[in-house]
Amino acid sequence: MKHVRTTTTTAITLALAATGFAGWAQAAGSGGSAGPNACEGKGSGCVIVSRADVDGDGRSDSVAQTHWGATAEGGDKITTRVHTADGERLQVVTDTQRRMGRDAFFGAAKIDGEAGYELVTKTDLGAHTAYSQVLTYRDGRLTTLKDPRSRYRWVTDGSVWSSVGYKRTTTSTGAVKVIASEAARPANGGAFRQTLYSAQWKNGDWQRLSLLTRTVSASMAGEWSGWNIPYLPSGI
Repeated sequence: MKHVRTTTTTAITLALAATGFAGWAQAAGSGGSAGPNACEGKGSGCVIVSRADVDGDGRSDSVAQTHWGATAEGGDKITTRVHTADGERLQVVTDTQRRMGRDAFFGAAKIDGEAGYELVTKTDLGAHTAYSQVLTYRDGRLTTLKDPRSRYRWVTDGSVWSSVGYKRTTTSTGAVKVIASEAARPANGGAFRQTLYSAQWKNGDWQRLSLLTRTVSASMAGEWSGWNIPYLPSGI
């Protein structure tokens, strides 16, 4: 049965200097105009940003975003729409903290251990830090997926002084594992102090596996910056 579900979310404000960002990305499985169209009847402001299997049924769905209005904080209101291959129409409205424009959509990728692709949208930017909302399909709805440390916003960063990112891999038993990395360099330079937080996907949620703190070189810290997840750009 076709239906529309609407959710509104608001990102948390963090006081960081704004920068430009070019994160427009087309997800795996994109290409061609046949099939569902999430922009159908939505006007010229609606843009198809991805064709990926969001609901996990093995067929490509249509993903679109519309940017409209402005929040009290000076950000955008972004409507993310999904029209699935079986006819479901889903949407979420997100308030960003800065005017993100069409660069807000970062990509679609398999992040958790459920079937289907997650949708990554930038909601705030600092001098070298980005904050993202990750949407996932659950029981006929689009909902926000928390990161392995139970944060509603996924944080990525890359500079000569700091490095924050995520890496997706698997455990020895084949379970999906995501490692959240945070590293900082002391004010006088030298090596980075890195913390690796590992969690596996089990029973519909992230479950902590380990916490490791170590000293690493600048080049090693840099390798962990941003998104180290297939189908997503490697930047922040």
